[in-house]
Amino acid sequence: MKYSTYQSIFPMNLENLQETRKEGRARFMQFISNTLLLKLLIIVIVAWIAGAGVLTVFAAPSASKEEMTKLTVQPGDTLWQIATNHKPERMDTRVYIEGIVRINDLEDRGVQAGQILKLPNF
Repeated sequence: MKYSTYQSIFPMNLENLQETRKEGRARFMQFISNTLLLKLLIIVIVAWIAGAGVLTVFAAPSASKEEMTKLTVQPGDTLWQIATNHKPERMDTRVYIEGIVRINDLEDRGVQAGQILKLPNF
């Protein structure tokens, strides 16, 4: 019988085998680190864009004093009535009410007769 063992059929150089394994591990680690770096970069970009959007949404209206009209609340007036009478034609009433609440620092949405409100001009 010419070949009696597995090693005799496939003679291998152990040094080459170890180097091949090391190269494979190095490539795998490089792939993992590149993939991880790419995922981290994507997460940072998404978080940055989302943060900028949140800051823009919650930014206070930048109306100067000359852009505001003052109004004295009459008996029976509500914020809804005031907003519907003074808001721009195509603006949502809820958005205008939120503007009134913000520029007047109202803690609740109720108003009292004689109260002076600043109305934003959009």
